[in-house]
Amino acid sequence: MKIKGIFLKDYVKIVKDTPDLDWKSWLTEEDWEIINGMVYATTWYPVETMGRIGRGIFEMRSNRNYEVVRMHGRARATESFDEITFKLLLKNDPASSLRAYAGIARRYVDELEVTFLDSGPGRARVVFFPVDGATAWDLFREIQAGTLERLVELNGGKNPRAAFSSETREGREACIMTVVWE
Repeated sequence: MKIKGIFLKDYVKIVKDTPDLDWKSWLTEEDWEIINGMVYATTWYPVETMGRIGRGIFEMRSNRNYEVVRMHGRARATESFDEITFKLLLKNDPASSLRAYAGIARRYVDELEVTFLDSGPGRARVVFFPVDGATAWDLFREIQAGTLERLVELNGGKNPRAAFSSETREGREACIMTVVWE
């Protein structure tokens, strides 16, 4: 699985800005080659590198606090997309925005299926598949939850909250994210 550099760049910057932390415990030689090189926004990189950096950040900087990870996802909803993509996410309708996000997210993480399942008054469901074997899935899931919550807010929803459930699809684990709002 690979991820676009636009999402990896901030993680690499954190590693470079905090040389006092014990990054060697978390990162591989291949990770260091990427970190010490140039990270380009449109280039594909191993998602495992981002997962290992993310796990290091989670363990060493966020005190294993998933709410901090979710807040990071909320910030990414407004900071990580180019202007045109961001405008595509502004629908003035939370469910329509989440439907658009499902289509856009696939452009940034290959081999990940993101599908808008359904919606109703004050709720929508999005599935992320496959989950099993994904590096740092727990962190990725929280980032996605924060992103979806922020998109709901940006599109008029109040007090959004995402919750997770799992189901088997095609013999593999999938994460169903249900987002509710007022």
